[in-house]
Parts: sequence; structure tokens; C-alpha cells
Amino acid sequence: MRLLITGASGFIGRHLCQSARERGYEVVGTYLHEDELATRLPSPAGVEWRPMNIQNVAEVSRIVGEVRADGVVHLAAQAYAQKAWADPEDTFRTNVLGTIYLYEALRQHPPKNGVLLASSGASYGIPKSLPISEDVPLNPTNPYGVSKACQDMLSYQYASNFGIRILRARLFGTTGPGKTGDALNDFARQVAALERRGTGGSIAVGNLDTKRDISDIRDVTRALWTIMERGTPEKAVNVGAGRSYSIRDLVDQLARIARVPVTIRAEPSLMRPTDEPDNRADVSRLHALGYAPEYPLERTVRDSLEYWRGAES
Repeated sequence: MRLLITGASGFIGRHLCQSARERGYEVVGTYLHEDELATRLPSPAGVEWRPMNIQNVAEVSRIVGEVRADGVVHLAAQAYAQKAWADPEDTFRTNVLGTIYLYEALRQHPPKNGVLLASSGASYGIPKSLPISEDVPLNPTNPYGVSKACQDMLSYQYASNFGIRILRARLFGTTGPGKTGDALNDFARQVAALERRGTGGSIAVGNLDTKRDISDIRDVTRALWTIMERGTPEKAVNVGAGRSYSIRDLVDQLARIARVPVTIRAEPSLMRPTDEPDNRADVSRLHALGYAPEYPLERTVRDSLEYWRGAES
């Protein structure tokens, strides 16, 4: 069984590659820049790495035609909200046009086991009520969320019009040891640096009052397999914990287990123009497929700090 994973060099992609190899898949993973392959994150043996710019229609068409995969997981994306605010055009070229290029290529070589899209809970925007079910209209409030909503709707359209089995996993907060660009690991990395100094000090923070539905990458990987194997194109599936945690709680948990005193310092540059106050997901549809989480947030926080303690020692 041959699996093509776009954006496989990223945080979720590395874990999914490892899991796929353990399941016996022949894995072809794409990356944008070669330096993405130099990382302490899982680097599973046996992955066939291919360079591919999802913005380059010729490259995408060539890779799809050469690989002829039995299944595809589409992870290649510009995944950071702050970067989307700074450069919405590039975000849309990657997330929207790139998805069109991929699906057009897959129309010529449809994978028999289908396609799994990593969509996002950011597509919902600011909900009127919680938890957020898959039936809530997509009303994103930032450029990143708009681009992911477009991906989501394109996936439904291609599945409906062209008969490709495209499954939509709407991921809420996904974190874990070694991730970059998210609040938990940014805080953990700063705490680990203070510990190496041995004197304690402050860490820079943004808005601590927002709440986020946060899941461990090791749980998210299992959830993606569940959707790939048991989901249907007609129904998108939320991937989350089904509960939300304040960003302040992450800082407090890290401070409790830090080896030195930790205080906080508000950093204006870390504030977003708009920010959803809470995004707790309704995950009943995911649980109905047979999934249940295994990693509590406390373990994710502890493991993430331990990662950064060793990363730069």
C-alpha cells in the first residue's frame, strides 16, 4: 500500500510518517526545503522523500503522476496565523491554489483509498455557542482560517463533482514535544532556557485569556487514521479534545514544574488583531467512529518541557 503525504516534513507529517511505516505503508513524503529534514522530531526510516512546492502546478502534477499512490494525506500548508496576517497572498497561494493543483492532479490519478485533508477548526471563526459542531457554518475571522475554509469547501466540491473520496479532518489545537510556532512549546522553550541559566526570570507571552481546545499529536495521529479508515466525504470530522484550556493554564502548569522561578512578561507583538475567545470542539462524531484520547494535557506539557530541556543542552 503506497501512501503520499504532502508536507510530510512538518510536525504532524513526521508523526504520521512514523505511524504509517509502523502500519506497513510504503510512504512517499514531500518537503519544501531540504533543511526541513534536519530535525530532532521523529525521522522514520524507509520514507521516500521528494521535494515539492505545492505552489508549482507542474511539480505537483509530476509527483502525483510518478507516485500513483493508493492513498494521500494532504498536510502541505502555510499553517501559522501570524504569518497569514503578514502575508495573506502567499498563504492563499499555498493553501488554496496548492490544494486545487493537487486535486486536479488526483483527478487524473485517483487514489483508490482516497484523500485525507488536514483542515482546521480556525475555519469556524468565533462561534455563537459552544461546543462547535461540524454543522456550524464556516465563518473564519483571520486570513489563515479563510484559507483553510476554502480548502475544506474545495474538498467537498471535488468529492461531490468528481467522485474522489476526500475526507475532511478539522483539526483544533495540535501540540506536543518539539512543535514550533505554538504557545505551549514557545513557553516551554523559554522555561528550558531559564533553567539552563539557573537564575529564573520572565517569559514573553501574548493573550493569556483565550481558551483553546488542545490535543496531543500522538492522539491526533490516531484520530487521523480513524477518519481515513472510517470517515465519509459527506461529513467533516472535528479532531480535538472536546474541552478547552486557557493559555494562562499552560503557563501555570509549566511554572509549577519548572526548576527555577518563572514570571510572565506581556509582549505586544504576540497579540493578534482578532482572537477567538474559546474554540471548544464537539467531538462526538469522532468518538462515534471509535476514537478515544489517551494523552492528558498534563503529560503533553511535561513531555514538551522535557523535549526542550534536551534540545539545546
